[in-house]
Parts: sequence; structure tokens; C-alpha cells
Amino acid sequence: MINKIILASSSPRRKEILENLHLPFTIVSPDCDEDVDAALPPEEYVSELAVKKGRAAIEKMKKTKMSTEDALVISCDTVVYFPEGDIIIGKPKDEREAALTLGLLSDSWHSVYSGLCLICGDKEYCQTDLTRVKFRNIEDKQIEEYLATGEPFGKAGSYAAQMLGSAFVERIDGDFFNVVGLPVALLCSMLKVCFHTDVFELSNRLTGKIFS
Repeated sequence: MINKIILASSSPRRKEILENLHLPFTIVSPDCDEDVDAALPPEEYVSELAVKKGRAAIEKMKKTKMSTEDALVISCDTVVYFPEGDIIIGKPKDEREAALTLGLLSDSWHSVYSGLCLICGDKEYCQTDLTRVKFRNIEDKQIEEYLATGEPFGKAGSYAAQMLGSAFVERIDGDFFNVVGLPVALLCSMLKVCFHTDVFELSNRLTGKIFS
């Protein structure tokens, strides 16, 4: 039985999504090597990283004498994939890379892949989610102004669909929250299939009340 939840991420966006689901959790930022073969298909790329993050969080918990018993560890990795060039796009290293990425995505479709890993005891499950996003045509001046806000940095694909970056989004096909960084529909499905529970039951049991 799940008696506590661990979010293996320091992402403020994933933190906010779990908070909005009224799930109590503790953050354990995983210390792991995130180097993965860039030649892997995007779904394998994000799956491998999500699993590495989850396992690293568990190891960190053990080293700090933090109990892993009955703990559900949630880890996730998200990338943008540009199919026309077969390019996996992560977080920008600098302003130049962010500008190049936004220029590439302008007036085209791209895919957002997330690998979601759930670990509890000896049970480990990992699945991927895919959302397709269409950007409108973005002017160079708009890219410069967006870069000046600082928002693109720390974001896969150099934009935040839930913030000012939403001004670039023309259409979304799939789970919006997957684009933000944590596929909620997939999380709910995995909780049901893998652990025979859901966010309502977990929230009620772990907090003693639903949606206060």
C-alpha cells in the first residue's frame, strides 16, 4: 500500500501539477548522470532518463536514512522532438540555442514526449506519453522579446506552454499537462492499472480529506 509519495524532481512545474491534484508529497531531487544516447528514439530516450531519475532518488533516500517503505516514487523526463530533422530537443544551454530552437519550431508541428516512471517497493513501471503541438509563425522580434523574459531557460523546447509561451501555440493534440512536464492522464492510468488506486483515493487517504 502507498503511504507516502516522493517526487523525484526539482521542477516547479511538476511540483505545481501534483499540488493541484491535492496529493501530499516530498521532493527528493535525484543526483544522477543524465547522459543518454541521443540516437535513441525519443520514447526510449525519455523512458531511460525517467527510470534513472527514479532509481537515483531511491538511492539518495537510502543514503540519507529516509525510509523507502510504502513510498511511491514518481519520476519523469520530458523532451521536444522535431520530426522533420529527427532532432531531440531538451533544455537550451544558452540564449543562442533557445533562439535557434524557437526559430526551428516556428510555423510547424513538433512532438512532446514524456517518460513517466512509478516505483514502489519491488514494483517499477515506466510508460511514455506523446502530445503534438503546432506553433504559429513567430517573428524574430517576438523571439528576442521572449528570450528577454528569461522564460525559455530550463524548459524543454525553450518555451513554457502554460505561461507567456502559450502565445506561440496554435494547436495541441494530446494531454496539455504532458507539455507542461507531467502527463496527468497517464499518471492516473498507471495508478489504476499498476497500483489499483487513483488520485482521489490517494488524496483522501493520505490527507484525510478530498479537495479542501
